[in-house]
Amino acid sequence: MKDEFAEAVESIRKKKTTHDRDRIYEIIGFSLLVVGALIALIAYIIAGSQNSGNLAIDNLEHNEHTILSIFGLALSIVGGFIYLRYSIGRFLRFWLLRQIYESQPNE
Repeated sequence: MKDEFAEAVESIRKKKTTHDRDRIYEIIGFSLLVVGALIALIAYIIAGSQNSGNLAIDNLEHNEHTILSIFGLALSIVGGFIYLRYSIGRFLRFWLLRQIYESQPNE
């Protein structure tokens, strides 16, 4: 029973194509999460520190940076979901395999 489980885990680990692809998506998701948060933070700081004296120009520039910060937040949320999906997916594959082998009757 233990040998079959170990062989099944090894066969999952040997499949490099899906594992590599999942790892790449996980890295892309985490990168989007970090880049989106940085864009949002920088745009928010710049939007809050603008004051040239001309109220019409300040409002236009402020709106541009506010939109950019909202885009950064959206990018960060999408990246977080991508990262979460692929990191949890890898864990759940091994968990499901373990559940299947534990539910089989002992021989």
